[in-house]
Amino acid sequence: MILILPEFHCRGGDGAAISGLVASIKCALEAEPSVETRSLNFRVLGNSVVIEGVLDRPGGAEYVRQLAEAIAGASRVIVRISCPPERAARQNGPPPP
Repeated sequence: MILILPEFHCRGGDGAAISGLVASIKCALEAEPSVETRSLNFRVLGNSVVIEGVLDRPGGAEYVRQLAEAIAGASRVIVRISCPPERAARQNGPPPP
């Protein structure tokens, strides 16, 4: 895993540093086989990283948040991920009788 720590030198953040931070988060998530990153979108908003999308895994949004915050810091991560019940049901199989 590649970890590039943020080094913000101005109010809006340094473009290269925040881009490296996004790359570090994406790389860490892609290294996790349980997280499908193709349905996630990563973007920069000011000096924050915004992660948006849909996951099939229940609890996946919290996992993504924890991993991203461990790399970037809690104040620099915004997570907007949903797990629709029908997608989670497909991932987990049918409910027990």
